[in-house]
Amino acid sequence: MMLTTMRVAFRNISRQKKRSFLLVGAIAFGMLVITLLNALTGGVVENLRVNFSHALGGHVFIIGREFTSSGQVILKIAPDERLDQLLVEHDSVIESLTKRSRTLPTLIFGSKQTMQLMYGVDFLAEDKLLDSLVVTDGSLEHVLEYHDAIILPKPSGERLGVQPGETILVKLETLTGQQNVGEFRVAAFIEDQEQFGISAAYAHRTYLNSLLNLEADEYQVLNMFLTDLAVLEDLARDFRLGLRSPDELEEEFAEVEEEEMGLTVTVGNVPITPTPEPEEIRPWDGTRYEVMHINQIMEPVEQMVGVLNKVALVIFLILLVVTMVGITNTFRMIMIERTREIGTMRAFGMQKGQVRSIFLWEAAFLGILGSLAGVVLGGVIALILGSITFNADPSLQFFLNHGQITFTFAPASIVFNLCLVVFTSLLAAYRPATAAARLSPLEALSSHT
Repeated sequence: MMLTTMRVAFRNISRQKKRSFLLVGAIAFGMLVITLLNALTGGVVENLRVNFSHALGGHVFIIGREFTSSGQVILKIAPDERLDQLLVEHDSVIESLTKRSRTLPTLIFGSKQTMQLMYGVDFLAEDKLLDSLVVTDGSLEHVLEYHDAIILPKPSGERLGVQPGETILVKLETLTGQQNVGEFRVAAFIEDQEQFGISAAYAHRTYLNSLLNLEADEYQVLNMFLTDLAVLEDLARDFRLGLRSPDELEEEFAEVEEEEMGLTVTVGNVPITPTPEPEEIRPWDGTRYEVMHINQIMEPVEQMVGVLNKVALVIFLILLVVTMVGITNTFRMIMIERTREIGTMRAFGMQKGQVRSIFLWEAAFLGILGSLAGVVLGGVIALILGSITFNADPSLQFFLNHGQITFTFAPASIVFNLCLVVFTSLLAAYRPATAAARLSPLEALSSHT
């Protein structure tokens, strides 16, 4: 019975080809818009994550701190068995490792100076970094030629008034607080991404280490590229737990006890919270680690993209409402046109529910066909646009994948939108379908329509 009802509904759609084409086209347009917008924002997030990870040097970032005998806290990671053991245990999901030093020096050229975050990197090991940088002037080829080469963000170069090939002075503090000065040769300018929290100069780690008084095998930040980002959160948690020292565990336990034993003073049933005392840095032995990952850095970007997806959904819902009005009016006309046909079917024993089902199945087929057409058309457009290499402004290259737009289709989102379209189509056709089912066979057969 159900198969017969579906067959009749599909036949009715094919009978009114022009009308069905217009309804399917309206639904397809709405589905096309939401599908492309969702795929575009998904691709933008993916490109930002890739470009961020290349610029920052990895997916997981480990920072080491030591407490010196003079009471200073310095950024430093020396050879550590705990860290080496964890790296061996997770070797199967670690694609590559990068070790970096970093400092916030003053760059000087003539009478001009500016402050700029600087990373010391191994350019031979970080080939992905060079691929991700957007050069605005100069050439990255010279980076490997000179041990004192430096890559500057374009705004810093403009503030200094320096040109590629010229030499600047870099004034910085060593790990223990002494002042030191080094000469660097500007190799290239790169597009600054300060709006995304990335504004850094890059130099050879070995040379920068010599200025910071770090040994050749020491560094300050360990970055890891993973083979599978699905294990990102678990791996970061394993490293956090595995790198905690006994002193850190004791301090955490003591803090919990203090919180549990804390007394609350009330005045007139109003709790009075005492003013917290300034936190005192307690000395420790060895290295303490802080573990971060790319998703923490990407969180603000994903929140922004989430807002864009919500705006796209609102636009999609508005298009669906307009389409629903068209479906409702169309099915009212269909009911009037098929009054005698409905009366004939009822006279031959068709029940009210079957009449209603025919109309609803027509609406469902229109929704499904329109949705599939929108998805297929969106895929074709995405394939065409994704194959074009855009010579975009350097500031926009961070959103692209080697100058190309990336579209990432989420099956769950497509299925949700398809179900939403079918539901709204059924909702729009329900009242005309119910009115058709309620037609009296006698009155329907006597109708002149």
